[in-house]
Amino acid sequence: MQQTEAPFPIYITHNQLKGQKMRTAAVKRLIELALASLSNPHTEDVIDDVFNAIEHHPEWRQEYDDLCVDLGKTVVNTWGGFWISHSEGRSSVQQVPSRQSTLIASYSKLTSANAKLSKKLKEPEALEAMAAYFQRHKADLPAVLANGA
Repeated sequence: MQQTEAPFPIYITHNQLKGQKMRTAAVKRLIELALASLSNPHTEDVIDDVFNAIEHHPEWRQEYDDLCVDLGKTVVNTWGGFWISHSEGRSSVQQVPSRQSTLIASYSKLTSANAKLSKKLKEPEALEAMAAYFQRHKADLPAVLANGA
């Protein structure tokens, strides 16, 4: 995968963003930088690609490590995946083990770039869909989450 220079002229660290109302603003900014560095078109494995780019760029890796100290690795990785899928306008297809990055154990493959996202669900349908998803993936969850403790 060929990487190109990010088009952003200024690198803003999470320390400069501290105190903002959105605690994950620095995560979003880091993800935007790494995402912009990837060659197009982005594949269904773009989440793994972004974390791999962060892992191999020294400044981004330091920023990632600092964010993990401040917010926790789970928060950084979860929001990272969210911001990537949001930026791409794509949704999750399936969870798979990471093959490139050691920063994440697994990630969600995303729908193809031309796949249209489904319509917004009303609350009852969303609750039903979430409950069904939970039941399908319950065996893959840590015991503390799977048992509702």
